[in-house]
Amino acid sequence: MKKRKEFLLNESTINILKQYQDERHLRTMTEALTEIVDEHRHRNDIDTTGIVIKEIAKQVAGELSDVLTRIRLGANNADRNSDIIIMLLNTMLGYQPLSTLITEETPQLIKARQIEKDRIANFRQRKLDRERKDKEEKDLSYQETTIPEDDLILSE
Repeated sequence: MKKRKEFLLNESTINILKQYQDERHLRTMTEALTEIVDEHRHRNDIDTTGIVIKEIAKQVAGELSDVLTRIRLGANNADRNSDIIIMLLNTMLGYQPLSTLITEETPQLIKARQIEKDRIANFRQRKLDRERKDKEEKDLSYQETTIPEDDLILSE
């Protein structure tokens, strides 16, 4: 049910209402004002919380990507060093009882580091080979079969 109300509007607001009315082909300024109010009401119905959260997450991830990369690389380095230490201790404890601890770089430590580096390179190469093989198999499955020209029978 519509009720009559009187409003005092400045000239620019009236011009905007008339422009809106003309663009939407509305009969009266009341219809224009009603549509504007309805649009405003429905705009507030949209759940912007999820959109805002996703945008904030993107910005935070962008800001922290360098820091997170450094943390990941540090964790990988710590994992490598742990493996080296375990190999050294396993070797030493397996062959002799210890009475002292050597704190300098020894040929054994250098060798253990090289072994770990080679192991990681080997794992990485196997992963790359497996990915390449999977890609080749995928490419082969999509490849069209072609018939050589000398196998074609052309009717004249």
